[in-house]
Amino acid sequence: MSGGDLGVSAFPEGENIFTWIGTIEGGKGTPYEGLSYKLSLRFPPNYPFKPPQVKFETTCFHPNVDQFGNICLDILQVFMNSENKIANTR
Repeated sequence: MSGGDLGVSAFPEGENIFTWIGTIEGGKGTPYEGLSYKLSLRFPPNYPFKPPQVKFETTCFHPNVDQFGNICLDILQVFMNSENKIANTR
């Protein structure tokens, strides 16, 4: 699945539909320009009622990403519901 914006994509990893690999390209005109980030996405069996676990596999220096690649943003846990699926977010 490729997002509407160029440089954002995610696809299932192998045959497991609950495990995906994503990529994000750094935006033009930002400090991240020219960089490419790999992410892992793990969907729980009760998705979309529980959010996926998303982790940066590529080292990312950002205030909302810890040294292990975990996204530290509480709103991600609260915001997810059946209407806010991965395909609907931008």
